[in-house]
Amino acid sequence: MTGIVPPKAVAPPRLVLCRQCIQYVYEGTEACPHCGGNAREAGERYRNEGHQVAEAIQLIQRAVEQRKTSGPSD
Repeated sequence: MTGIVPPKAVAPPRLVLCRQCIQYVYEGTEACPHCGGNAREAGERYRNEGHQVAEAIQLIQRAVEQRKTSGPSD
């Protein structure tokens, strides 16, 4: 043994789309640093370009993956 302790892994920050200007922001951001709008409130561009649908699909995929890793619940 060399006595060297390996560094602990740290997950990278999660990025999401600003629902106003469609630029990436850190998850949990309220005021977008790009457009100054409410990053959580769906704007016209977000709705019109189909990002709402893509986000819904991602949420469903994550839920399915979590279900697979947690195993069956009886």
